[in-house]
Amino acid sequence: MPMEILSLDQALTGQIYSFMLIFSRIGTAFMQLPGFGDTYVQPRIRLLLALAITLVVQPAITPMLPPVPAGALGLTVLIVMEGFVGLFLGTISRMLSAALDIAGTIISMQIGLSNAFMFNPALAAQGTLIGAYMGNIGVVLLFVTDLHHLLILSVIGSYEVFVPGAPLPMGDFAEMMTKMVAQCFSIGAQMAAPFIAVGIMFNLALGLLQKMMPQLQAFSVIMGGQVALGLALLTLVMSATMMFWLRTVESSLAGFLG
Repeated sequence: MPMEILSLDQALTGQIYSFMLIFSRIGTAFMQLPGFGDTYVQPRIRLLLALAITLVVQPAITPMLPPVPAGALGLTVLIVMEGFVGLFLGTISRMLSAALDIAGTIISMQIGLSNAFMFNPALAAQGTLIGAYMGNIGVVLLFVTDLHHLLILSVIGSYEVFVPGAPLPMGDFAEMMTKMVAQCFSIGAQMAAPFIAVGIMFNLALGLLQKMMPQLQAFSVIMGGQVALGLALLTLVMSATMMFWLRTVESSLAGFLG
């Protein structure tokens, strides 16, 4: 009888330990994931989702976990390491979402709406009108195309890349973070490339017109036409631009699936 009680106590201790360790990574990642970690999502909903996913994947991930540490210090170190990995994964996904705001900012500058600001719920800060619009469309498309499943799978698949209890590859973390920042700006510039080209030609033509007719206040007179032309171009290229972003998100997150 005492042996049965001891084995049951050990089993419960192991289950609680594995749940805490898995939840540390998944819960921290859900604080940053696009669509899940946005400010308009209630914290209790985010917490319930993280708890539910932890319960579902716990039997599969438990064999990958290190043994239960002997002291509280070792457990604290493991929890902090897992939380750091989850924060890293969520930040990487958030950078892909931030590319939409960068593209929207560049587009707004090119079409004359750089001073039109509104609250961007994805960034929890003020942003350009086009950037907030593209950010909202991006979140909707993530769920419509089921790419939010890929976000969750990338966190689960990270256990094969970042093994719990192993030393954190801080050099690789820093290198990947640097690459993702560069890729974020590159994606934003590529998405806004049609507007950059049209903006250069439009401003060149406007400068020639101003040179030939100095009396005409060309920049103030044709401002409305610049906005109308930019919005028309945005209507034409929006679908292709967002599809390009979705493909980029899919290829970037696929690296965590082993």
